[in-house]
Amino acid sequence: MNKISSSKKNASVKTVINILSVLSLVAPSVSLANENDDRRYGKSDKELQAEKERSDRAECTKAQSEIREARSKISEACRKAGLGSETGCTEKAMACSDTLGTESFDTTDAIGTLMGLPAGADIGGSCPQMNGRDYYDEKKRLETEIKDTQKDIAELADDEAEIKETFNTTIQELQQALTDAQQELEETKTSLDEQEREKISEFQASQNAAKEKLREYNSKIIALRSEMTNAVREKATKMLELTAETSKYACNQEYTKAAESYGKVNATSNKSHISKAKAQKAAALDAFNKCMNRFQQARISLNEQSAAKMESINDQIRNAEASTDELNDSLNLASTQLDQMKADTTKRKTQAEKKVTDLMTLTQNKMQAAQENMQTKLKALATKQQSYTEALNRANNSLMTLGPAPKRSAEYTAADASAEIDAQTNNIKEIKSNMENSGITCYLSDASSKSSKRSRSSGSKSGRK
Repeated sequence: MNKISSSKKNASVKTVINILSVLSLVAPSVSLANENDDRRYGKSDKELQAEKERSDRAECTKAQSEIREARSKISEACRKAGLGSETGCTEKAMACSDTLGTESFDTTDAIGTLMGLPAGADIGGSCPQMNGRDYYDEKKRLETEIKDTQKDIAELADDEAEIKETFNTTIQELQQALTDAQQELEETKTSLDEQEREKISEFQASQNAAKEKLREYNSKIIALRSEMTNAVREKATKMLELTAETSKYACNQEYTKAAESYGKVNATSNKSHISKAKAQKAAALDAFNKCMNRFQQARISLNEQSAAKMESINDQIRNAEASTDELNDSLNLASTQLDQMKADTTKRKTQAEKKVTDLMTLTQNKMQAAQENMQTKLKALATKQQSYTEALNRANNSLMTLGPAPKRSAEYTAADASAEIDAQTNNIKEIKSNMENSGITCYLSDASSKSSKRSRSSGSKSGRK
């Protein structure tokens, strides 16, 4: 911007210089005409010379006043921009005016060169670009922004560490839960196997005891049946002794013995003998009947005793057989229960294994979800970090481009001062050019004198060329 402004101003200065150069060619004619007029009015050369000197002094005084005013404005601009002492800054600005005739003159760059920067250096990097208040406000704002952004970046690192720690804790908890479930499964299977072995052992012991008892009952049944056979045989044997033939034979003997106890009775006996015979027969019949009755009672008693004994044996056999059936039923039931117990053990093992398998699937899904959640959060953090980093870089770049710190009292920037200095140095140069073109010899200042001498020397050289 300064270069564009300077270029325009230089073009204007050149135009003014060209016009003044043309006028300088016309001025002697005008002056000569005035001189001829003065001569016609009777003025002497001395009077004319005195008037010219007075006019030159007036022009010189005016030029000196205008230059002082321009230098004062330059000094004020330097002071407000904080570019060092007023005298030094003014002299530097005046020295910069020597380059006004060049095509590439740039007041700001010229000031930068006079301040010790290498040729072609950008004064924006070495001269303050802002006034004091704006500079320090902006610097404070940028430093605060940088500090806050650095804090945000540091907090992102803490957030990242927390996210990873949460993920690792979640994974460890899930793995521990799975490990505990697998250990519980092994313990369950071991416990079920142990219970199964104990039940099988108890089953086998009870089976053996039942079988032993069953053998006892079978032996008892065999013994009872043998006893039943003996009882039947004994009854048959005793019943042989109490058959009708046996009883008649024995009772006939009783009949005969009773008859013989009365003695013999003749048929020719008298009436008393008949009575005696009747009594003898009656006694014999009574003995026979009694004998037969005894045999009958003996048979009844034998039948009753045999029936009672055989009924007792049959009851014992039925009881033994019932116990045998119960034992067989118990054995069959125990075998069924054992099969059910084995099936239940297998089922419980399967359920426990399925529980662990389901937990493994659930754990895997949870781990995958935790990992995806972590990656999503880390991606968001990376985006934030990139944004914060870019903001930090922008703030650092902005802080670097602030340039050197101006004085806190500086009201102008270097650019503001250079514009004013540029305008005033152009005014000074124009005044010098006008004085030189008018041919007026005037001591303006040391800087201006040197500048005038350099300008005249430059003009002489160009004339010789």
